[in-house]
Amino acid sequence: MNGSPFEPQPIVRAEPDKWQALPTDSAPLSYSTAILTAPALSAMDLPKRPALLGSWMREGDIGFIFAARGIGKTWLSLLIGNALATCAKLGEWTSGERPRPVLYVDGEMSLADSQERARAIGITSACFRWLHHEHLFTMQEHTMNIGVPACQNAISTLLEPGSVLVLDNLSALCRGVAENDNDAWEALLPWLLLLRRRKITVIVIHHAGRNGEMRGASRREDAADWILCLRDDTEDDDAREKAILTHFTKCRGCSPKTAPPLRWTLQISEGRPLAFTCKPHSGPDALAVLVLGGVESASECADLLQVAPGTVSKWAKKLQKAGRIGIAGRKYLPPEMKPREAE
Repeated sequence: MNGSPFEPQPIVRAEPDKWQALPTDSAPLSYSTAILTAPALSAMDLPKRPALLGSWMREGDIGFIFAARGIGKTWLSLLIGNALATCAKLGEWTSGERPRPVLYVDGEMSLADSQERARAIGITSACFRWLHHEHLFTMQEHTMNIGVPACQNAISTLLEPGSVLVLDNLSALCRGVAENDNDAWEALLPWLLLLRRRKITVIVIHHAGRNGEMRGASRREDAADWILCLRDDTEDDDAREKAILTHFTKCRGCSPKTAPPLRWTLQISEGRPLAFTCKPHSGPDALAVLVLGGVESASECADLLQVAPGTVSKWAKKLQKAGRIGIAGRKYLPPEMKPREAE
């Protein structure tokens, strides 16, 4: 592999027993030395998890980015990975404190297409590394399946504490795990939690189902720190420009005020650098995101969306008619809440 563009940079490797499963014939377990009293926990000097991007991504997060096919989730994921590797601001999202080692695991695209996109974005940092299915097969005649421990362990050895793992995408990289079976998710969850304990941030790219929600079993959302949804907002059929709306359907570390819906436009021209814009999104969809995120006040919604209160009121009535939100006086509610529950 000498001279290979995939040759890894020097990294700090974790000890194998830090992440490999315990043997089934081990001695009886005792957790007594790990017990914390309430005063002991309160007295511990625990550092805050460092922010990696904006107010929503922190070290050790498990997050999902999902969208329907062709919306642009790989483009945005590459932009995020490049921002993390270079400690750069991305659109409205502020940068972290330092560059992060990024391992981008690609299980679907051709190597030539990945190269073209990397060149268009300007991914040149040595902190950004690829584990590409096509290159792996060329070099070793192996394929990846993150649903089995051997593949999980092989990827784990490439990751140092504090790094970022991007899995693009779940359907292409994971075989033999029933997508709609909650129990089947157990093939992946222990591995992801072990990575979290090693302060490794994991970003999983996934597809949306026909209902617009993230496809497959719901249990995968339980351990997620955040879930970012992408929707198409392209106004014409010009394939050289994409418009994408992003909003969080779950975010433990942020609120709709600090991580509002955004609208991205990507100018895609063959052989030219990618040009993009990003600005806060305003419209009925953005209002629905705020309401589902817990913002109830009509005036507060107007301030956040930077529109007149009358405009918000019109949008709210349309959303109420469509069953997407509820209205109780001057309060906006998620559709499943009755007015008396919010009083």
